Amino acid sequence: MSLYLTDLGHEIQIYQDDEGYGFTQDSVLLANLATLAPNDRVLDLGCGSGVLGFLALTKKNVKSVVGLEVQPAVADMARKSIKLNNLQERFQVITGDVLDFKQHLKHGEYSKVLCNPPYFKQVPATDERLQGRQETSATLADFVIAGSFALKYGGEMWIVIKVDRLSALFGALGENKLEPKLMWLVYPKPSLDVDTVIVKAKKGGKVGLETKTLYVMDDDGNYTEAFNEIYR
Repeated sequence: MSLYLTDLGHEIQIYQDDEGYGFTQDSVLLANLATLAPNDRVLDLGCGSGVLGFLALTKKNVKSVVGLEVQPAVADMARKSIKLNNLQERFQVITGDVLDFKQHLKHGEYSKVLCNPPYFKQVPATDERLQGRQETSATLADFVIAGSFALKYGGEMWIVIKVDRLSALFGALGENKLEPKLMWLVYPKPSLDVDTVIVKAKKGGKVGLETKTLYVMDDDGNYTEAFNEIYR
């Protein structure tokens, strides 16, 4: 592991590994677009380096965050960042598999669940970078099942996923009493197809889906004003 510090703003620095795990733009977008409040108890499933939790605490001032991470070395790296930023009383990272969620989580304990799950279906992978992006153990449906279990009634699960897995996501949400209420369609550029979606689903929610659009760059390769506003 070769660690270095990344500045997240708001006087927060977190460790990343230039030989292994590093967070992506999608995680930052998810944290910034998610509707979070100061009284929220937040769960981050597959928390990685903890970027979602740090942004939830510092930008949205949520009450507390618990992260669940299957890779011990990555979980330790997140804990190191928590200690560096003196957030031990508000941010806890549990080393464990989403498949064993009942061993690590309490039913209905959280008001919000954030999740940047593995984007791609399982293929043989030993590289740590790939383990964070592929279904090496838990599937997309497993993350949804764990999220539904952990959420209180009326709570929200926010998920970022590639658009080609949207059908699988909606199927899993429907099977676990999570109703999609808002979907951000994220386009790399206006001239390109939608690449990523961010979905808010409400536990026990009524049918009704709103969609919004975000262009990351214009066709000249400049970040859009809307993206810069969200990403700050």
